[in-house]
Amino acid sequence: MVAKPIARVSAVNTQGVSSIMPEEPIEDSVLPAGEEPRESTAPEPSSEGDEFARAVQQMSAEELERATRTVRRGQLIRGTVVHVDENGVLVDIGTKSEGIIPLNELSRQPNQPPEEVVQVGQEIDVVVLKPETEEGQIILSKKRADYEVAWQRLEEAMQANETIDGTVTERVKGGFMVDVGVRGFVPASHVGVSRAPLPDSALEKYVGQTIPLKVLEVDKKNRKVVLSNRLAEAERRERERQQAFESVQEGQVLEGTVRRIVDYGAFVDLGGIDGLLHISEMSWKRIKHPSDVLREGQRVRVQVLRVDPASRKISLGLKQLIPDPWLEVDQRYQVGQVVTGKVARLAPFGAIIDLPGDLEATIPLAELSTRRVRSAAEVVQEGQEVEAVVVQITPAEHRMVLSIRRLQKAREEQEKEQLMEQYSSSSRGFTIGEVVGRNFTFETEESEPSSKNEDEEEQTPAE
Repeated sequence: MVAKPIARVSAVNTQGVSSIMPEEPIEDSVLPAGEEPRESTAPEPSSEGDEFARAVQQMSAEELERATRTVRRGQLIRGTVVHVDENGVLVDIGTKSEGIIPLNELSRQPNQPPEEVVQVGQEIDVVVLKPETEEGQIILSKKRADYEVAWQRLEEAMQANETIDGTVTERVKGGFMVDVGVRGFVPASHVGVSRAPLPDSALEKYVGQTIPLKVLEVDKKNRKVVLSNRLAEAERRERERQQAFESVQEGQVLEGTVRRIVDYGAFVDLGGIDGLLHISEMSWKRIKHPSDVLREGQRVRVQVLRVDPASRKISLGLKQLIPDPWLEVDQRYQVGQVVTGKVARLAPFGAIIDLPGDLEATIPLAELSTRRVRSAAEVVQEGQEVEAVVVQITPAEHRMVLSIRRLQKAREEQEKEQLMEQYSSSSRGFTIGEVVGRNFTFETEESEPSSKNEDEEEQTPAE
């Protein structure tokens, strides 16, 4: 069997050109397992042409293709890294000898160690700079291949509306620059989730970060690339919302963050999707504003009350996770009991009173005073403590009615009864008018009459 010549690269010089070792024959000293050595029956070669022909016939298809394959300048090829050192990189591109990548054609980052860019066995794209030098070497560039591949990838991403990642390199007027294989520009109006342009101070924090991007415009001829972070973030949030919405079920208890407070409730972020916590579902008693109970950024546990797949709306409840005080109201309050509470707010129909135990009761306008009033403000003010008597309890309707008027009348009747009892047990007589009179006063301790009164009494019979 005739030995096959192989070109072997011994080292890479600083200019990226290697020296070729002399061709060495490979001895047929290793035979396949189980095969005995045998004498060759081939006739002696009559000429060099016959010897070359036999060598070609003995080559495998892969070896023949490798020996005859040629490359052209500017061609983009995929190869495998076979050697890395401080002078450059050798790449197997399927030709009779490996191609060479000089250090200055390895990466766009200057002075970057080659072992940080590629590793032995890694498949990479390269561009042919020189098909063959005087020494028979092929000079390649990974940096230029990455550039070409980047433009191709950007065009494909724009056509397919795909999201790519880019690293923010610097802040410039009106936005910032990103590295996506080539330099790209992201306008300030396309940063974050809001359509409003971010101020320069907010853009500064993005420098050095890797962010998702959508490709808006690709112009390779003018080397112009425009991208959007806002559209990529919107797509990500929409994907997360869909996943979160599909996992939410009615009755489920979740933990979320209060994202925004409005007059009618609060929006709670459940991890990609917002749910509405209505003001009526925040507490068992009425509250004036959601900010009385919650604050933005607060973590809360809520219960899912309703899920509407058509509108993708989720209704949440907070009070459902708090014991209902109305279930035990009969154990704490009874009709006829005198209670003390604070006026929470005034209404056209009367006053709302906060009671201990997270309960509230109503004092109708007609029950605020013994006299006729047109407004609750004529009798009480918000924040004022009042005493009233319980006149009605309806737990099923979460309703309790109090009365100041009836308490006042009851106390007036009690005072009259006490006065009548004192009148009956006293030895000194009084008239009925004096007992029930508006300006009636009763002295509990008898005092000695003045000398003036004694004189008047003595003169009375004479008259």
